[in-house]
Amino acid sequence: MKKSLIICVDGLGFDRLNEKNSPFLSEFAKKNSIARLKTFFAFTGIEHSFLSGQSPAKSNIWLEFSKEDSIFKSKLLSLFSWNKRLRDYCAVFLQIIHNRGWLSGLHNIPNKFLKYFDTSMKRGLWELELFKDKNFVLYKWPLFVCSNGKKIKKRIILKNEDDEEKLGRIIEKNNFDLYYTQLLSIDKTMHKYGKYSSEADEAIKKIDRILEKKVSDFLLKNPSAEIILWSDHGFCDIKKYINLEKKLPKTKDYIYFLGGTTVSFWFFNDRIKKEIEKILNGFKEIKILNKEDAKKYSILLSEKNGELIAYLEKGNYFFPNFYQKTEKEKFKAMHGYPDDKELDGFFINNLEIKKELKLNEVLEKIK
Repeated sequence: MKKSLIICVDGLGFDRLNEKNSPFLSEFAKKNSIARLKTFFAFTGIEHSFLSGQSPAKSNIWLEFSKEDSIFKSKLLSLFSWNKRLRDYCAVFLQIIHNRGWLSGLHNIPNKFLKYFDTSMKRGLWELELFKDKNFVLYKWPLFVCSNGKKIKKRIILKNEDDEEKLGRIIEKNNFDLYYTQLLSIDKTMHKYGKYSSEADEAIKKIDRILEKKVSDFLLKNPSAEIILWSDHGFCDIKKYINLEKKLPKTKDYIYFLGGTTVSFWFFNDRIKKEIEKILNGFKEIKILNKEDAKKYSILLSEKNGELIAYLEKGNYFFPNFYQKTEKEKFKAMHGYPDDKELDGFFINNLEIKKELKLNEVLEKIK
């Protein structure tokens, strides 16, 4: 079986690849092949779509959290509500004892809503068909997973390793057919400093140097290996912040989940639904998702995702939200907007491929 090294360079958009900041990636693309990767209007669903070949509408994995019977209703979490980090550790512990393969912190989700929401993804990526019956090593921090095709071994890496350490940890392993990891530093840097910031430029240059060294090391040991370098999405800078929460009525007649670019609602009566719709329609930047949009953007309209879903047009951002609450956490660039080339990622490897692919079309090229 051929060896494949698959690396997700999270947040490095197609439009930010250039010879100045990413000479290795640019040259590697020229020598092999590159396609513009059309992203989905999704978050958790992006990586899952790439590896599963399923759109968010088919998998029903779209946002990180969804409304369902939740393990976070545990009273244990309320004991640590005074400390965000401790609450996150407690949440991860709950996920581990429930044998989850996807681990998430609780960010700034208000305690009063925790009992309503759980992570939409619960199985590990290694349970997807791509990894079935293969010898593989997968590092999705904090879980490091190896398989000999029959037995799967999982371990937790307590240290939050940097991208060079992550990539080094998987390629040092021998006798595997499939190697997979996700590099996060560019995504984090662009969120914090902006798409065209000097910090973002330096982060791209650093990742490019790391990829050059580690990919070269891997090819020295495995000259005929397939190398797949891909990005799940690009970014756009935020131009306007919208404080939706201060406009929402203070009543127990509904619940909501407020992300950075989307908001979902569930109602306990028709009166409050009409009131919320009126508030949302008062913002020209906010669009209420209809059936046509849901089909176009591959979103499954369901109780899980929201009775009413609204989203922001590109360049706008809900702040505060259930992820970023303080000025220190405030993002300067964002993704997760619908249907825009600025948000496209890339797919680079040594196969003959089309110049443009959808995320869920890639699986046929790599399995």
